[in-house]
Amino acid sequence: MQSKFNALFNHCRKGVSTAIATAAASVLLAPAAFAGDFVDTRISFVFGDDNLLSDPGDTLINSPEIDFGARDGLFFPFESLNSSDSGDETLTHLVLYKEMPGFIDNLTTDAAFVARLGVLTEPETGFSAGDIRLRDDGSYIRARYSFTDIQKDEKTGHVLDSARQLEFTFFPTNADRFRAGYTYDLSWGGNKIYTQSKSQFATPGLRLRFDWDGFYALAGAKSTRQLILTKDKNDVQNRELGAFWGGIFGLGYLGNMWGVEVNGGIFDAGRNPKQGIQGETVYSGGLSARLSAFSEGFAPEASIDYRLYRNNDDAFEASNFFLRKPKTYENFTWRASIEGNWLTQTLGDSDNIGSTKRIDAFAGALRSDMYVGNLAINIDLVYRDLYFILFNVPGLDPYYALPDGASSSPEILFAVKGEYWFESTHLLPSIQFSIQKPASYKGRISETPNPTELVSGTQTVAIMDSSTIIAFPEGRTPAAIYGVQLALRWDLSDMMSLIGEINYNYDPNQLGRRKDTVDYTAQYYMRDPHVLGLSIFAQARF
Repeated sequence: MQSKFNALFNHCRKGVSTAIATAAASVLLAPAAFAGDFVDTRISFVFGDDNLLSDPGDTLINSPEIDFGARDGLFFPFESLNSSDSGDETLTHLVLYKEMPGFIDNLTTDAAFVARLGVLTEPETGFSAGDIRLRDDGSYIRARYSFTDIQKDEKTGHVLDSARQLEFTFFPTNADRFRAGYTYDLSWGGNKIYTQSKSQFATPGLRLRFDWDGFYALAGAKSTRQLILTKDKNDVQNRELGAFWGGIFGLGYLGNMWGVEVNGGIFDAGRNPKQGIQGETVYSGGLSARLSAFSEGFAPEASIDYRLYRNNDDAFEASNFFLRKPKTYENFTWRASIEGNWLTQTLGDSDNIGSTKRIDAFAGALRSDMYVGNLAINIDLVYRDLYFILFNVPGLDPYYALPDGASSSPEILFAVKGEYWFESTHLLPSIQFSIQKPASYKGRISETPNPTELVSGTQTVAIMDSSTIIAFPEGRTPAAIYGVQLALRWDLSDMMSLIGEINYNYDPNQLGRRKDTVDYTAQYYMRDPHVLGLSIFAQARF
């Protein structure tokens, strides 16, 4: 009996040992997770100061003294006009991609799980500085049917997009990459167009696109869940979630040297929560159009934030934002575009309590890029009115239109940038000049997104963006900001650079605060307009 037991034990032991050895061998021999699974990676080590001429406590937005680490105040207009990021973040995207041929001839199916991992530089709710915030950044399922023979990338083996194809894309949780508009800072219809969710709820969507020799047409929809909110505050539905929908469509043609495009959409963005108009639908929508001209073989600039990620470098070769090495052109190469956006929204009527009104918002841009040899010149002119800047809030006094007696002025930005690539030494010096006329409002204010800086009554404020509102002391009005940026980039390799930047702004809108010597309350005043920022950082991108 004992010998049988020992034999059984030895047999089991050998089986377990074999299984362990097989598993270990499979781990060692199987292809491990490779660097290509992480794409659009940016690692930045920053040393700088957003204003060398001020001390902590002098400014409305706190400005620590010079130290290590990225900071929000180190801002220069136009440096991130076509991206959701400023460029000095530390982040990466985990992309697990799979492509397989379909059972139908010329049908290709692919899918990607896309996760964004961003390192926080400041404490946020539930997170400490240095923590990694993880979120979906456009995972998708896609089927492409080519009306011609499919072509494959010789390097990766992936099927290339065809000039004649029908494409169906599903976004399971986050359809923010499916937007209307063209330049990213002027785009709309993303997740934050919904009044209450502000990206807290999943926003799935789908898109159907048809391409035929430069012509394209697209249509799609997305939805989210929010509190229903009815006019009766005691209604049980006020505590329940409902489905809220939106749709986007587009048409366009991109030829060898010109293009014309238009897109638009309509959204049931949510319900107005304000007293007297609670339960009223906030309809949001609009139209965008772009006319482009460019050198033969070139193309209009496309934001990386619209792209579907794949875990191979070739997927980003068309994006200047991703590539590290500047391009050179033997012949004069150029592109220019003009775009316009008209948006509309239903908000509460400030002058007729209990009723709503439709407001219009406008924005436009004129953009031009020119390349000759190693020299690149970029020119941008952008216009955004107050309603456009606050479209996702929505409104200055949220959910209400501006009073009839109030006055407002739009934001206008102009910048010209030149850079030259010294290929032998891998140096890229650049200089940029800019003028920014902030959007402003003068009139009655009862509530704003930044209530600690404003009081009820008539007041003048400058709106730098949807979350930065500067209240002006009596008798002062917003003025234009003039700036110049000098930068030098030294590439140590195709992935790593050392970068130095000096930013000077003449900004008469600098709001300061000091403690009153009598009642020890905070007093606000206009600071010295000179702002001098410095940053030196090492950055790796791959």
